[in-house]
Formats: sequence, C-alpha cells, structure tokens
Amino acid sequence: MTEGDQVAVLGVRVRLGDGATTDDVRALKAWLERDEPLEDLISGAQLRIEERTRTDGQKGRLGPDIELVLQLLSDVATVVALTEYTNRAVKTWKNNRRRLQGGEPDTEIRPLGPDGE
Repeated sequence: MTEGDQVAVLGVRVRLGDGATTDDVRALKAWLERDEPLEDLISGAQLRIEERTRTDGQKGRLGPDIELVLQLLSDVATVVALTEYTNRAVKTWKNNRRRLQGGEPDTEIRPLGPDGE
C-alpha cells in the first residue's frame, strides 16, 4: 500500500432519533458492549464501539448529537453479520427500555461508508 491509499473502514453506525437522550446513547453503548457476540468481538480486539458527534448537518434535530459507531478491526466478522448482531441487540435494548421507561426511540442502523463516515 502506498502513502495516500485509503483503507476501507468496515462497520455499522447506530443513531437514535426522536425520544432519545444522550443517556440513552450511553445506555445502548453499554448494552451493546455486553451483548454476547459483540462482547466476544470486543474482548478479542476485533471490534471497537465509539461515541461520535454527528457530522451530517442535522445536529440535535432528530435526537442526540451523539451516535454510536461499531468499527470492525479485523476480518473475523462481516458487515452483514455485524449488522445482524447489532439489529438484534438494539431491538432487545428498545424492548427493555420500553418496558422500564415507556416509549421507544427511533433508531437507524446502517453500514459505514468506505471512509468510515
């Protein structure tokens, strides 16, 4: 690889929308870190979950200014598998939140672009 070559960043972005708070983002991050397949990837240094400030020009309009980025650090899992794990974990978190707090925030889960954005 030569200088200036970009390496594709593989992963998934999770955004919470209407009805969510910054505390919800942090609670979801903690939940994802404890979800079995994701926890296994994290403990094996194959996945990192980061909180990032939104960069799409819609700051705060549809929810918190923070989003979660699940970034694969190795090729042990595919983006398709990571998306499936994430969808299942987010659905379970939302069901739990609805049961405990009432209501459930909108969520958007999508693969990262090739530049990590």
